[in-house]
Amino acid sequence: MTSHMPYFRVRSRDSSMEIGQAGLQRRSALFHLVGHFAVMVVLMYAGMFALDPLYDLLAGFAGVSDPWSRLPVLSNFAMALNMTIPMTLYMICKRHSWGAIAEMSAAMFLPAVLTSGPFLVGSMTAGTMMTLSHAAMIPLMGLAAILRFTIMRSGARRVK
Repeated sequence: MTSHMPYFRVRSRDSSMEIGQAGLQRRSALFHLVGHFAVMVVLMYAGMFALDPLYDLLAGFAGVSDPWSRLPVLSNFAMALNMTIPMTLYMICKRHSWGAIAEMSAAMFLPAVLTSGPFLVGSMTAGTMMTLSHAAMIPLMGLAAILRFTIMRSGARRVK
């Protein structure tokens, strides 16, 4: 009769330190992701506040006095563009891949695309379209960032 002894793994002091360092690296990477995301959100709104007056000016030159109420669909896309420009420039400066930049830009424009249809068929007001577009950008950007973070943390090859 064989005795079945439970197997206990004995960790050396060095291996527990490695585990602790891995946890710190993971936490540090997560803090970096959150900080990076916060900077991008601030840049989005800075772009909106800096570039929306330029959109108003260009629309005025084209003969449209209040583009936000007279051209709501175009204004929705202009707002997405105005928020995407500084975010894209920041990502280029941070040496992000073009794939990551395209994903984040898509997260910015997708809400405008999805809310334009209901507005055009009359089931949504212009204000609701703009509000939903703004509200959906942040979670979609977060999703894109988390997916990219997960891919990079798994050791997958960088997408160019």
